[in-house]
Amino acid sequence: MVAWNRVEEATRDTRTPLSYERIAQAGIRIADAEGLDAVTMRRVAKDLGAGTMSLYRYVDHRDDLLALMSDLVSAEAIAPPPTGEWRTDLSEIAHTLRRVTLRHPWMAGRILRATSFGPHTLAMAESTLTLIDGHGLSMPQLLDIWRTIVTFVRGFALAESVRAAAEPAPLDDTAGDYVRSALDSGRYPLVSRWFTNTGPSESPDEAFERRLSYVLDGISANFPL
Repeated sequence: MVAWNRVEEATRDTRTPLSYERIAQAGIRIADAEGLDAVTMRRVAKDLGAGTMSLYRYVDHRDDLLALMSDLVSAEAIAPPPTGEWRTDLSEIAHTLRRVTLRHPWMAGRILRATSFGPHTLAMAESTLTLIDGHGLSMPQLLDIWRTIVTFVRGFALAESVRAAAEPAPLDDTAGDYVRSALDSGRYPLVSRWFTNTGPSESPDEAFERRLSYVLDGISANFPL
């Protein structure tokens, strides 16, 4: 497990060629480009132009490396001070979380793991909870709101990134022929309407804004904010 006190102390020393931050940044670059499976101690060392064994002076194993990476990414999602308008504040942090998730899709599977609660993750959590504090809500209620926002954003952004990376399937392939035949059969009237009456196309930004409003409406209806 990462010794976060040691990490914070070492971060202040810029004399060494390697550092916790440089190691984490290298891991993040690799994960962003190739996915989390590509992140190994050997690969990170190669990216840094260092020997693999030199990394073990900073991290004991790959899990520590992933924790450092997750904590550093959390710094990108620290919320600004609350404005006093909870809906505006939650909307802003939701948009921030979406941008961070799109930049680092691998991070979604590591959100709020206990071993990743380093200084940046703690600051991110504190800043987000502060946005909805002061309304007489209990901690379970604050966490419910926070987790609802995080779950929605993570799901939306991951689906968005998958769609963006996917190559369009040819219209005349076997799967397409099957779907057309199934829809023509009349057995799937609602799905048929979905495929043939989608209405005007909208951007991911527009879809996110609309669906986020549903989430915020639900929060407003269930909590005394």
